[in-house]
Amino acid sequence: MNKHSIRYVLILVAAIAAAALIVVRFDGVCEIFSTVCQALQPLAVGAVMAYLLNFIAASLESRWFPRSTNVFVAKSRRPICVILAIAAVTLALVALITFVGSEFKSVGSAIINGVSEGATMASQAIANLPGAEKSMILNDATWSSLGEKALAAIGGTDQALRIVAQTSGEVAHVTLSILLGMIFALYLLLDKDRVHAGAMRLATLIPSDEVRERVLHACAITNDCFSRFIRGQCIEAVILGTLCAIGGTILHFPYAASIGLIVGVTSLIPFAGAWIGGIMGAAMILSQDPLQAVQFIIFLIILQQIEGHLIYPNVVGQSVGLPSIWVFVAVIAGGSLFGLLGVLLGVPVISTVRTLLMEHFAKMDEEKEPAKCS
Repeated sequence: MNKHSIRYVLILVAAIAAAALIVVRFDGVCEIFSTVCQALQPLAVGAVMAYLLNFIAASLESRWFPRSTNVFVAKSRRPICVILAIAAVTLALVALITFVGSEFKSVGSAIINGVSEGATMASQAIANLPGAEKSMILNDATWSSLGEKALAAIGGTDQALRIVAQTSGEVAHVTLSILLGMIFALYLLLDKDRVHAGAMRLATLIPSDEVRERVLHACAITNDCFSRFIRGQCIEAVILGTLCAIGGTILHFPYAASIGLIVGVTSLIPFAGAWIGGIMGAAMILSQDPLQAVQFIIFLIILQQIEGHLIYPNVVGQSVGLPSIWVFVAVIAGGSLFGLLGVLLGVPVISTVRTLLMEHFAKMDEEKEPAKCS
């Protein structure tokens, strides 16, 4: 046997041994995998942040004195552009929270007033009841009895404390992951040339030049499809939010601008996002006028039909190079198989696979044509 045969035999034996270990110790392997994923979660969060922020930072870098030969300008270009990108995103989030928060404050006040009026009406109704019925209702509806029933429903005081502790731990873990992710994202953005060089050096571990070129080409296609999908999704969100705000203003819905902004932001989630924003908008309108809330739901259904059949397939589909039918297939299949993550990533993944397959088939056709000619 030559060296290549021995290598393939060793690889096959190692793969069989690894498969057997996974089958025999499946629970332990799953636990180890879960622990590793949890440990790498901040790095994954940071990588996603860096990838998204890089769109803004790279665009600023190409416009920040691109023809300058000054050494200081060249060295400070990337840090300044990264800081500006982070500042732009932060200001946008602050403006969004401030603008929408003021509307939610008024909505909350309306809800509190409604609850207060309802409680006053209920107390007056109880006061007008006969003495026996009134005493029975008051005895059954004391705060202490309600609290005891609520504790019993969740399993007692110990279970309630465990739920509070578990929730606090999860919130602390998520907060720590986001903070560490932001630090990691900042490192990736400031030192992305070295990170890219390290990734290219890592690719040299692939022994075959042909396989290495295919892997790098597939990575380039994936990056291109994902970047075009994100741009298309942002354009679609702006269009949908603007149409919702304009339609709400024409129909005299309260909080029209805020609801349009909420629908636009939440529509960054394909298909389902606009409904999430619509539910929030309907709740806001409900605090002012229930009839207008019903009218808004009807308006949103019509707008969703226009968005789902015309805007989204054409805007996002054209941005990633997918026909409209493939966009529907990607979202539906991705959501059915992988839930929200599948809905978010279904379109760019299908676009990447389709692009690679089309290139492969085109290459096969080119190889067949010389054979036919000969």
